[in-house]
Amino acid sequence: MGRYHFDERYREHARLADGRDVRLRMIKPEDKPLFVEALKRLSPASRYARFLSAKSSLSQGELRYLTELDGRDHFALGALTGLGRERRGLGVARFVRLHDEPDVADAAIVVTDDAQGQGLGRLLFLRLVAAARERGVDRFRCDVLAENDRMRALLHEIAPAARDQPDGVAVTVDVPLLDVAVDAPSIPGVRGPLYRLFSLAATGVLRVLRTREGLRSLLAGDAHSGRKR
Repeated sequence: MGRYHFDERYREHARLADGRDVRLRMIKPEDKPLFVEALKRLSPASRYARFLSAKSSLSQGELRYLTELDGRDHFALGALTGLGRERRGLGVARFVRLHDEPDVADAAIVVTDDAQGQGLGRLLFLRLVAAARERGVDRFRCDVLAENDRMRALLHEIAPAARDQPDGVAVTVDVPLLDVAVDAPSIPGVRGPLYRLFSLAATGVLRVLRTREGLRSLLAGDAHSGRKR
């Protein structure tokens, strides 16, 4: 992984809108306690939006899946604040490459409730796109639960290439990734469809389902958590 900017050596410091200092780095196996603690700080609504269930804990298999990554096909960045016992996780940006389409990955961003609206989601989004691009990922794919015709029309406006799934409940969205500098403070010009999609998902306007191959396996528990990515 030495040829990547976003590797185990990557460290970045940033300041949120409320003045909090955060550190960004790759997720490591020893971060399991941070995930346990962060889940407690997600509201019931946020937990349901992320896991599609009223999840109250993470199993050991899920924790292994979330933290023991290869850094290329399954990649995740974490945002932390504080030191020592005061250290807390505030957000995670993750993608999982599709086995049958190596230039496509499923992606998700989670920010704890106490850090939302402070610019962290945008920063994680930019870094996730840059990390994916340097690993040869050209598109992010996600399944969005479009619960009515108005929402479905909005989704197709954001991503014209979106296609309805056969069951008519969800819409699969493939969005090309922008070329984003590894230290980009913002996206030049008009915000792209992928950023709009993530922003709507983060605020609960759109419900993004977990992935077919990667993140959605969390919903199945330990049975799938040991699969190699």
